[in-house]
Amino acid sequence: MLRDATIVDADAVAMLVLHELERRQLRRLRRVTKEQLSQMLFVGYHQPEFRYGYPQARVYQNQGVAVGVVYGYPAAVEATLDNQWAELFSRQQLTVPQQLVVTPRALQNEWYLDLLTVRNRSKSKTYQQKWFDEWLLGDAIHRARESGQPVMGMDVRPGSSLGTLAAEFGFVATQRRLLDRQVYYHLRLKLR
Repeated sequence: MLRDATIVDADAVAMLVLHELERRQLRRLRRVTKEQLSQMLFVGYHQPEFRYGYPQARVYQNQGVAVGVVYGYPAAVEATLDNQWAELFSRQQLTVPQQLVVTPRALQNEWYLDLLTVRNRSKSKTYQQKWFDEWLLGDAIHRARESGQPVMGMDVRPGSSLGTLAAEFGFVATQRRLLDRQVYYHLRLKLR
């Protein structure tokens, strides 16, 4: 079942985001232990204007547990979502990074899909002949259309399963980008 994330999903969603951020290997988070990052994400999840806070999330629930999460928002609000990292670092008594933890990625006038991930145990499971990540991406496209933005965008690593899935939905690579010293392709889908 697809639904908006709630406060109750904090543990499950924070762990899903933690694993995805570890996979992305963001430079600003390298000096942070897994426990510290987990705590920051848990606390940040409860803050409405945090990039990985519950208002930006939709979850796929299976048997009462959030097994997948998708984060997305219009490009215009991305700058307001990163202001919470400094407070989260301070709470952990860590040195606040001088630069943004996550660099702005959304292009003008697009609804940006920041993160889509499914628990490893659930990746091979389907519901009504669709994989959980298919349900999440389809829902994200629906939300993007409702937002009124003309385009939906996302960044994927070359050869990633999300990139392959996005191509099946009609996304097209528009540029090659270097984000946090790693190569990504910016994919876009026209919504109108």
